[in-house]
Amino acid sequence: MATSKKRPEQHLIDQDGISLLRSKLPRHWIFREYRPDYGLDFAIEVFKEGQDPKAGDNSQVFETLGEHIFVQLKSVKDPDVRPFRIFGRGNVEKARERLDRNDQVAQIETYPFQLEMSELITVERMGIGVPVLLVIADLARSRCSFVCLNDYIDKILIPKYADYRTADSRTVHVPLWTEIGTDVGMLAMRWYAKRAKLLAAFQRFAYQYHELQRPDNGDWRTLARYFGERIVSYDFWDDTEMCRPIGYHAQGLRRFLETGQPGYFKPRADLPAGMDSERYAAHIRKADVFELWRSLALLPRTYEDVWREWFLPTALGHMSSAPE
Repeated sequence: MATSKKRPEQHLIDQDGISLLRSKLPRHWIFREYRPDYGLDFAIEVFKEGQDPKAGDNSQVFETLGEHIFVQLKSVKDPDVRPFRIFGRGNVEKARERLDRNDQVAQIETYPFQLEMSELITVERMGIGVPVLLVIADLARSRCSFVCLNDYIDKILIPKYADYRTADSRTVHVPLWTEIGTDVGMLAMRWYAKRAKLLAAFQRFAYQYHELQRPDNGDWRTLARYFGERIVSYDFWDDTEMCRPIGYHAQGLRRFLETGQPGYFKPRADLPAGMDSERYAAHIRKADVFELWRSLALLPRTYEDVWREWFLPTALGHMSSAPE
């Protein structure tokens, strides 16, 4: 007898995975379907809680931060969980991966998942400006864990293979400890969501530091104050508790705008005999301000060398961001 159209079980699994992921996200975050789908399933927009000053009853409101994450969701009824050994290695930005098999840093549990090469290349072509998270919705355990695909490609696949694109697919190991809904998982998602604005700020820091050093810039202090006023309003200064250097330099920047000095360097009281104290103090005051901008301009280097490996199944990622 002829039959009508049928709905495969995977459609139900996908539906359940979407519901599970939604339930793990903060209620005030926006979760949008990304259609048509060419490797990106959903977009998440991050909001923060606040109070409406115009409301007499202190009504709670939620303000968008202008922060976005893309999601590639893979819903699995009962996915395999396998141990994954992490070994020490050098800086893969300077040389291809060479694992030190005598230095096992940890053994963690991961979801090994095969991704088609077309999906990986799509993410690679996007660059790193807006993160794409591969989320495994584990329906058997009611758990969603993720890894940042942009960083996985850059920091694991490209250094590991002469050309990772030669295969039809590659295995991506998603750590279980990056679970959405846990403290670590939500901290990681907030960190990734800030990526676009951080990269834009880093570019400006480098530009400002270069311009301050130009011999023809005239009154360097007036220029530094103008630069400081341009960047002090960034909203991430007080919202990146996961990255202490950013908050540390925010304090230095505010001290500079309030007092004229960030306070990194202070003049010595015990000067050698014959040294011009006024000239020395003027030198220290200038070096103090320039140190603030030198430190800000170093942030993108640290980001590339260290922070982009946070939450990845690598030695550096595990040592710097895995829960104890």
